[in-house]
Amino acid sequence: MRSTAKSFGNGAACAIAFAATVMALPHLAAADDPAHSLAEKFARAADDSAKIAAQEKRAAERLAGQQKAAAERDAAQARARREKAAAAEQARVAAQRAADEAEMLRKAEAEKKQRQLAEQERAEKKRIEAERKLARDNAQRIAEEARRQRAEMDRKAEIARRAEAERLIREVEQQRIADEQRLAAAAKAAEQKKRAEEVRIAEIRRQAEAAEKQRRDEEARVAELKRKAQAAESERRAQEERLAQQQRAADAAAAKQRAALEAAREDEARRIAEKFRLAREAREARDAQEARAVREASARPLAQPGTRPLPDMGARSSLGGPIPDALPPASPFIDAPAVKISVPAAKPAAKANTAARMRPVAANTYPQRVTVLIEMDARRHGFMGKKMTANPVLCVADSCYVSNGSTMPATAMNRNKTLGPGNTLGRNAGVCRNDTTCVFRGVLLPSANTTIQPVDMGMLRHDRREIRSIKPDTSCQARNGQLSCATPIVASRYRAWIVPEQVAEAAGSRALEHALDAGLPTTSATYGSWDTTVRTR
Repeated sequence: MRSTAKSFGNGAACAIAFAATVMALPHLAAADDPAHSLAEKFARAADDSAKIAAQEKRAAERLAGQQKAAAERDAAQARARREKAAAAEQARVAAQRAADEAEMLRKAEAEKKQRQLAEQERAEKKRIEAERKLARDNAQRIAEEARRQRAEMDRKAEIARRAEAERLIREVEQQRIADEQRLAAAAKAAEQKKRAEEVRIAEIRRQAEAAEKQRRDEEARVAELKRKAQAAESERRAQEERLAQQQRAADAAAAKQRAALEAAREDEARRIAEKFRLAREAREARDAQEARAVREASARPLAQPGTRPLPDMGARSSLGGPIPDALPPASPFIDAPAVKISVPAAKPAAKANTAARMRPVAANTYPQRVTVLIEMDARRHGFMGKKMTANPVLCVADSCYVSNGSTMPATAMNRNKTLGPGNTLGRNAGVCRNDTTCVFRGVLLPSANTTIQPVDMGMLRHDRREIRSIKPDTSCQARNGQLSCATPIVASRYRAWIVPEQVAEAAGSRALEHALDAGLPTTSATYGSWDTTVRTR
């Protein structure tokens, strides 16, 4: 079919080309006619006959060529029509064949589908039948299995029922035995308890008798102690009376000595006044004598050569002594004998005051005042707890102290008032607010068993630190403007120096602040060096 269509296409192309050539021949002939006419016109004179013959010949040839071309064109057109018709027939036959083949294929496909559907239907019927048979077999097997399981369950239930009955019988028997044993044990325990109660009552009676004897002995001991205390009190009063008499005698002797000393001072004052009076009179006499000598010298003529000059009247002692040539009078500061008074030698005032300042109070002398230096661990304060600091106040017994700095005594307040809302929202920790270190001057220790408790004040909650017993630290010294203590108080979350007030006063406020800035260090072999990590400034 493809070769036929290709041949038909080639023939059609040739026919079209031939028709175009035949149709172009008349135009070419028409174009050649004027040329021949012109040639005949020029050649008519030479050879008209030859030309006419040649023209006729050419015309005949031309006509023959045209006829031949027309015949060939007609033949080509006929051939082209035949080829076209043949090609059309071939195309129709091919189309019919293709349609027939398609119809045959469609019918074959339909028959194939019908066969497949029939086979599928038969296979489905077989499958359904097989499933039904399998289901019947399964149902029968399940029913058989259920019957076996029911039988097994009935058998197990019977076994369990028998076992439960046997268990109940055993439990009842065991309970009976246990009850008998419990009753026996209870009876035995009651007997033992009765015996123990009798023993306890006897022990209580014995202890009561011993306690009564101990009470009588204690009363006798207390009476003896009272008697001894009364005797000691009498002895103390007698001793106090003796000491009072001795003190009165010493006071009387001291008063007498002071009176003698005062009289001696008055005598010394009168003697010195008399000396000054005599010196003044001597000076006035000298002044008068000098004035008289000057007047006499001015009245006399000048001295001759070789004569002795007059003595210089201006050369005299600072106390108004006589002229150098005369014997000087007795000096009132040297010649007059001093009054001898038996008075104990006294040290210079400045040294005495310095010694008094540096001498610490005895540790067993109460009440006494101390200066307390504290360094506390910081905790969170402020909004959202963003600030790590402290607000320290110092509580001693029932009182609390609020610091006024290192130069002024701390303010003593009632504990409830200090930690109450008024002071919390008001003065708070005083100058030590928002600071982990603080100086408390003039803290009163009423007795040897005094305790302190630093408190970190907060808006919502006060942080009460560890309570410690304290006493003045006699190892504290002030040297070269530096304060040092060898036995600090080291407690949970704070550290403190208990400085006697005399030592703190001698050291000065600058030394107290320097000790806090250094972290209250110590060079004691017991504590070693201490590097603080809680200061925030």
